[in-house]
Amino acid sequence: MTFAFSSPKRTLVIILLAVTALIFLLSTQAMATMFGLFKKYDVHLSPEVHGVITKEGKPVVGLTVFRGLTYGDDKELVDEAITDNKGRFSFEEKNIRSRKPGSMFDESRIRQVIVAKAENKQYMLWYTQAIGIEPNKALTEHLKKLNCELENSEEKIRFNSYEYPQAGYLVHSICRW
Repeated sequence: MTFAFSSPKRTLVIILLAVTALIFLLSTQAMATMFGLFKKYDVHLSPEVHGVITKEGKPVVGLTVFRGLTYGDDKELVDEAITDNKGRFSFEEKNIRSRKPGSMFDESRIRQVIVAKAENKQYMLWYTQAIGIEPNKALTEHLKKLNCELENSEEKIRFNSYEYPQAGYLVHSICRW
């Protein structure tokens, strides 16, 4: 079999191809790192939540309250709390780590749902979609003081956003502030 290159030239071509492939791989890794494809970001799903549930003005004791949090199309994270003898419930702040914010095509929102279930009925205490991955001041202020009367009708309530004034928030809730 005959080759177009002599043995020393063939070795040089192989070395040049190997070096070129190595440089390409390293530059691709640098580009991926530069654009954050492999970096994980802190994503703030929810601030602390504090609320009180009443029915006809009296505390509802032992009621199960569920909180569901979703970032983009990720799996929903669900936790629960039980109201105490004064009708109070709370949830801790929730954060996750995700690579999604590093994608230049990511437009994910954070979905926050808080519901109470009583007597085969579900009550919407809070539903909204948050913008961004940082804490939102308006949402944090409102979630610190949920006053939920089970007899209230569910309303759509608009809040201004400090961080995104052009957008704001639409919250579905039976709670008041």
